[in-house]
Amino acid sequence: MKKILGAIALTAAAVAAGAANAAEGFPNQPIKIVVPYQAGGGTDQVLRIVAPQVSALLGQPIIILNRPGASTVIGMKEVIAAKPDGYTLALSTNTSYSLIPYTQSPQPYDPEKTLEYITALGETPLILTTHPGFSRNFPAFIAKVKQSPGAYSYATYGVGGITHLAAEVLMGDMGIKLNQVPYKGFEAVTAVAGGQVDAMVDGVNSPTPMIQAGKIIPLVTLQHTRTKFLPDTPTLTEIGYPNASTSTISYILAAPKGTPQPVIDKLYQAFSQVMGEPAIIEKIEQTKSMPMHMTPAQTKAYIDAEAERFRRIIVERKITFN
Repeated sequence: MKKILGAIALTAAAVAAGAANAAEGFPNQPIKIVVPYQAGGGTDQVLRIVAPQVSALLGQPIIILNRPGASTVIGMKEVIAAKPDGYTLALSTNTSYSLIPYTQSPQPYDPEKTLEYITALGETPLILTTHPGFSRNFPAFIAKVKQSPGAYSYATYGVGGITHLAAEVLMGDMGIKLNQVPYKGFEAVTAVAGGQVDAMVDGVNSPTPMIQAGKIIPLVTLQHTRTKFLPDTPTLTEIGYPNASTSTISYILAAPKGTPQPVIDKLYQAFSQVMGEPAIIEKIEQTKSMPMHMTPAQTKAYIDAEAERFRRIIVERKITFN
């Protein structure tokens, strides 16, 4: 028995030493970060601000790979299948971690079994938008939709994602119904601006250029306090729905399950240092996102809480995704 226990102790020590050595030599080659969205979106913008400074700290290039499709499943599966050594990471929204794995059937992947969390880089509030030809304010929008139930449509970035869920929740809160039309990436925003669809729940950052150009109208912020990014846009509370559900889009950095903890910690420290720089904070806010700071443990707790909240909403409201 003593020999067996001694062998187990030696094996555990060897594993710990191997993990420490992996971190000590990490990184010694370029790091790939997969973004499961098209280039130019909010997630992509934040990463491209942060990546050069993180690259300088770590002494290796950071290669950003955009892998849109299947409501982020294509890009996430690429990361999950990668070797857990810290050289292939994912930066995606809470859609990929707290929602898609629980709204698609069969389950595309189990985050608990396939992913390790590193940190959060930012978040942006959700808003309801339309085009000028449909409505100029929220009361008029609601009145028009209620006159013809099911006659109008709304865009999403894919079935089962955060913009889809938030839209369904908002419709339930408001007692209205629109038909979902899923799009691939930024095509959703241009569809709203062009009048191919009538509305969309989206992060503040994505439609900002179209809002500034007058091609998209922000009707309401899905929060209870106004965002400084759209100070003239009313909140759910202001329009008479103080108990309505709120949500944001957050950007979460993750690695394949089994990535050594010292490697996770080294990546976290590098991103955390860069995210604390005033110039970086200013640049991120210019994209209409707010920087976030979370340790690996805090990030996991946040994702778990979001997943539980979303599951409860889906069950209580009997929301289906199709």
